Amino acid sequence: MDERYVVLGLARSRCRWFVELAHWATAAVAPIEFIKCLTAEEARAVMGAGRRVSALLVDGGLSRFDRDIVDAAAAAGAPTILVEDPRSARDWEALGCAAVLDAEFSRDQLVDVLGRWARRVERASDRNAARVDLDPAVCRGRLVAVTGAGGSGTSTVAMALAQAMADAGLEVGLVDGCRRADLAMYHDVGDVIPGLPELVELHRADTADPDQIRSLLFGIDDRGYRLLLGLRRARDWAGLRPRAVEAALDGMRRTHDVVVVDHDADLEREAETGSVDIEDRHAVALATVSSADLVLLVSRPGVKGLHDLARITDDLCRSGLPAHRIVPVVNGAPRSAATRAQLARAVRELTMARSVEGGGLRSPVFIRTVRGLEGRHRAADRLPEQLTRPLARAVDQAMVRAAAAGVVDRGNGPVHHTPERIRPGDLGTRLQLGTTPDTNGPSGIDVRGDVA
Repeated sequence: MDERYVVLGLARSRCRWFVELAHWATAAVAPIEFIKCLTAEEARAVMGAGRRVSALLVDGGLSRFDRDIVDAAAAAGAPTILVEDPRSARDWEALGCAAVLDAEFSRDQLVDVLGRWARRVERASDRNAARVDLDPAVCRGRLVAVTGAGGSGTSTVAMALAQAMADAGLEVGLVDGCRRADLAMYHDVGDVIPGLPELVELHRADTADPDQIRSLLFGIDDRGYRLLLGLRRARDWAGLRPRAVEAALDGMRRTHDVVVVDHDADLEREAETGSVDIEDRHAVALATVSSADLVLLVSRPGVKGLHDLARITDDLCRSGLPAHRIVPVVNGAPRSAATRAQLARAVRELTMARSVEGGGLRSPVFIRTVRGLEGRHRAADRLPEQLTRPLARAVDQAMVRAAAAGVVDRGNGPVHHTPERIRPGDLGTRLQLGTTPDTNGPSGIDVRGDVA
């Protein structure tokens, strides 16, 4: 059987090992087929075309080498092997690389590393073998997402929840994840930098130190939480890479007991639209929802508000979020108990098809209209308890209900094993599954996600 290693090389054109490896492949002194790439886009194109690759060999001195290219190689079933650059001091293991080679590596050293980490490819074969990776359990803080239609008051609810969690003695980070960010205005910060772009950039190719992350946040002393500003301009989403955004949120969770993210309700993916740009544009919302412990869905009372709530509920459930992790919040609710009961019944009926039990979402949290709220926003004063108390109580109850619903929890959010649509060409690709910890023993979780 004619087999060899198909090595995809990504480096600068005049890199010494790049030239030597091409010579070894041409002279057949090593069982290697070498494919040269000078840009990450070229490497993604080769892997995305269905060509089976044994390994991705990358020059550690490349400035644009980051988590996304490592993830793209892993999705193609190819481990990433770094050729070390003495000028770079990045944590390659945390970045996801399988092995590191010295810049002066020999042919035998390369073949030895490939033998341990890569698979040979038969010349007549283009298919990837199935491969399952299990993620290690890591303890992180809780992630609570706040979303809703424009004008429903999501920013106010996010601030109120962050203040309530901080009042409970927890270390809380509030993240502005909207494309048109407003939290800097609501807090009268006065600055527009640093913010979310800097946090994502910090996680593009390395694991950030907690002190580095905290240095990017603004302390809101009156309310007790830290604030991460959002994008300076709506078009800045183009600089946010999906895997780096996921790593940035993970960094926030490693640094705080609770992370509250105010984000847009746009959740369309490439699979639904055929556009990679659309999925990149919604990277913050998609990454937040996929790892959120709870999602507070804010709406206004009335026909339009209920319509938005039902529509966004459907989008959230289609993205893989279980219905019992959605907490509907009706902002500006009427005082009448009879009217509230009608609203709760309408929410349950409109969302019935998306509930696992067939009974719709749970009863919404009702937030009354607060007088003088505009003045509090202008002065960035503490928010009143009639806003914070119902939200804190609802989040505590929802956490307990989610745990009672039997959702697997590993200390870093829920693990959702939901069916995925299979498209032509998907069979035989690399799978990613979460670990399933031992669920024996006493139940109950606190906000940090530790077993009580």
